[in-house]
Amino acid sequence: MSLYEHLVFPKAPANRPYTFINMVCTIDGKTVSDTRDQDVVGLGSKFDQTVMDRIESAADAVLQGGQTLRATNPKWNPKAPIRIGVTKSGKVPFDTQYFSAPGSQAYLACPAKLSIQLPDHVTRINAGKEEVDPVWLAAYLRRELGIERLHVLGGSEINALFLRHDLVDELFLTIAPKVKLGRELPTYAGGDPLPEGSIQNYELVEHHAVEGEIFLRYRRRWQP
Repeated sequence: MSLYEHLVFPKAPANRPYTFINMVCTIDGKTVSDTRDQDVVGLGSKFDQTVMDRIESAADAVLQGGQTLRATNPKWNPKAPIRIGVTKSGKVPFDTQYFSAPGSQAYLACPAKLSIQLPDHVTRINAGKEEVDPVWLAAYLRRELGIERLHVLGGSEINALFLRHDLVDELFLTIAPKVKLGRELPTYAGGDPLPEGSIQNYELVEHHAVEGEIFLRYRRRWQP
């Protein structure tokens, strides 16, 4: 099936990349198949993995939080050439394909206060003094690295960070026909709740049912 084989996005804003998130979750909204520290491989089908690859291929760069990087298979090599890790702890697995695959460009965005030794193949981005500032980081990626399409790969807290600051243009979601349960397990986005008057609205762009899985694509409905 040709789902998302030829993704087309609107033009990127002048001050940041056009940004999209893609996640797979269970019917009850959980984004992990085991614990928070385990890889999510197995939650979606092989076709969902193919779709994820296609969405990655449509991006100039991918961005992922440190906790999710630690839980991801070290052999995973994203389709986008530019990879950005985000951390405030410095606990990042630099010996993975995410950071060290031939032909890729690797960056680590972290607070300026963080003391950490980076390998030669990873470039540091001081994206805030005490905490990572996603607005500053998005502007830097657009201005300094020329990134027009940014794919945020999670986890839940990184997704929330970008969503809270209204930096996300599209959401991709695969609903797997499974139920996980669990009060403390991550969902599509965590973080603190938005006030009622700040709830964000999205429009359904595409929806597809493929052998029990539902593939959804939403676009931010910007208020005039």
